Amino acid sequence: MDVSRRSFLKQTGSALALAPLAAQVVEGAGAQPDVLFIAIEDASPHRFGCYGNTVCKTPNIDQFAKTAVRFDEAHTNPPCCPSRTALFLGKRPETTGVFTNRDNWLEKVPDAVTMPAHFRKHGYETIRCGKMFHGKFEDDASWDRIIQANEGLPRPINKRKALYGPGAELKEKKGGTLFKYGPSGREDHEEADGMRAEQAIRLMKSRQASDKPMLLSLGFQAPHLVFTAPDKYFDMYPPEEMVLPKNQGADENGMPLDQDVFKEHNPHTPKQWREAIAAHYATITFIDAQIGRVLQALEASGRAENTIVVIWTDHGFMLGEHFLWRKGPLRDESTQVALLIRASSVSKADTVCKRPVESIDIFPTLMDLCNVPLPGDIEAISMRPILQDPDRAWKKGALMWGTRNKSIVTERWRYNENKRNKRTELFDREKDPGEFDNLSEDPAYADVIKELGERLDGGWKACLPEG
Repeated sequence: MDVSRRSFLKQTGSALALAPLAAQVVEGAGAQPDVLFIAIEDASPHRFGCYGNTVCKTPNIDQFAKTAVRFDEAHTNPPCCPSRTALFLGKRPETTGVFTNRDNWLEKVPDAVTMPAHFRKHGYETIRCGKMFHGKFEDDASWDRIIQANEGLPRPINKRKALYGPGAELKEKKGGTLFKYGPSGREDHEEADGMRAEQAIRLMKSRQASDKPMLLSLGFQAPHLVFTAPDKYFDMYPPEEMVLPKNQGADENGMPLDQDVFKEHNPHTPKQWREAIAAHYATITFIDAQIGRVLQALEASGRAENTIVVIWTDHGFMLGEHFLWRKGPLRDESTQVALLIRASSVSKADTVCKRPVESIDIFPTLMDLCNVPLPGDIEAISMRPILQDPDRAWKKGALMWGTRNKSIVTERWRYNENKRNKRTELFDREKDPGEFDNLSEDPAYADVIKELGERLDGGWKACLPEG
């Protein structure tokens, strides 16, 4: 830990430093709700039933959506590290310099106050089980308690099955996690994500009415590669029944006419495509089952009415759309996230918000809902107004910034700029939901491009709601 982080924790993280404030906030503070923040890794909302998928089975998330506000235009900055860093710091990649999974926010912005640390400063008990920040950049010091997946649980009995897929055929890793998939041969409770769900359930059972408010951040690893889960979930998805995505420039089998788009370490045969889609769906259904267990335990705890629940995916994952796999491209299947929020005293159940929002908005939203003052340098706004009225006018767009590309998404348009080759893209998402037809060279859309380009150049403040 660097000196500046150690200094910050000395001021805000110790029990002695927090005692006066915690006593002041928690004493008789029934108004401050608990927060259950559930993070799912590498899942596009396009795969969930409540977002319109008719093949992938997500009954528990779908049922939760009936009690919550579902955001259909929630976007983030992929991949994992910039997305999660923005959410937990309330600062954008162009501010932190965190654009890739290799960028260490602990070094780039060492004095930044994290969301859990800010909750902790204001009287909350902060608990993490599973991944929140990316990999080795996890900030353990922001939490009162970190629960390991297998803490106090029996070791798995069943040995894992061997996985298959294009990654299994390679002798060495060629960038990113190897593309492998297959049933694990284990039971739910033997999987790490099953154990994480069990830890959350045990914690809820142990909570007392007198306990101070809690932020429980529960991070599930699946459906991140490798795609594996207990056999019963794979049995739900016979690969031969999977339908390949529709792409321009495809042959009668759905494969690209241009063979140069294939990468050896990604699926590159029709059989592998179907296997990969089936495996991704199987892992999502497995995670859905674990979320169902956790939400059932929350209801049984008697604290559900005073608990804000957020279900969020850190970014999407391409399953052959545009002949692409994995994450990162400036397309909906990559930048769009699933976001469901239930705050019983504020949100309207079973409602859909089609206004643009961003993952980074979750930080100020939770502070607002929990009566916690915001740090002064947050680069986002609270979504409380559209939790109350999802149809009201809101942001003029959601922004994505990378080292080479930047993008703005509105309710109708996506406009992309490549800073290196000066190439631009404009897609009419109403008429062309697949984002195939680039309109940027059509003079009829010059005014649209001018307006979106000015918003993009103006940054996040140029997209704020009127008033």
